[in-house]
Amino acid sequence: MRVEWTSQQGSQTRTNNDAAAVGRKGNCLLAMLVDGAERGEGQALARHWAISIITDALAADEPPEASALVRLMQARQRELRQHYLHEIASYCCVRLDLNSRRLDVLHVGDCLAGVCQPDGQIDWLTIPHTLSRQPFYHSTPQASDPASRHLLTRSLNARRFCAPEHRVTMLATGTELLLCTDGYWYEHRQQGVALSRVHDDASELRLSPGAMRVIQAPDSDNLFIIAD
Repeated sequence: MRVEWTSQQGSQTRTNNDAAAVGRKGNCLLAMLVDGAERGEGQALARHWAISIITDALAADEPPEASALVRLMQARQRELRQHYLHEIASYCCVRLDLNSRRLDVLHVGDCLAGVCQPDGQIDWLTIPHTLSRQPFYHSTPQASDPASRHLLTRSLNARRFCAPEHRVTMLATGTELLLCTDGYWYEHRQQGVALSRVHDDASELRLSPGAMRVIQAPDSDNLFIIAD
């Protein structure tokens, strides 16, 4: 599996609070992308969540199904109050069966998963959990407020477990799987802002079939390859 990681600190953030972890068990590939909020220890939370969930998943006797991954997340979420009581984050976790090509996507917040077609077109598999994407919101007086894009309706936090939204699809041959934080998919891809000028941290994890190879272009040490 070819792993490509691009991560750029935003011009208006103190640290790069994005992190990703990738691991493989048998014919199952697992990956997690996390975007920690700027306040508090967002960077530490992002790295902790990415590493701990993938490590726990690989420690199981068999590659966990999506429902088992959610149970792992719920157990880990209860521990957050010990060190991350006030921090919040978004995440996107994927489980890919390399034989059947079945893809399970679990996400909370505004990290997105997408499939890049051979012609470069991206088909997004998820919708961000933000106020601006709620159907009722567009009929309210606040609908024009750009800040609504950053208001999460689901998040990773210590106070309450938000069950991730679950999407199942098949990853077609010749395509690539993308996991992106909002700085990447919104500012860089949708708005066309150069990576060197994005306001928010911008990260993309790109996974494609082939021999194991890791290509990195980050500005911090925030990609973790977890061994089985």
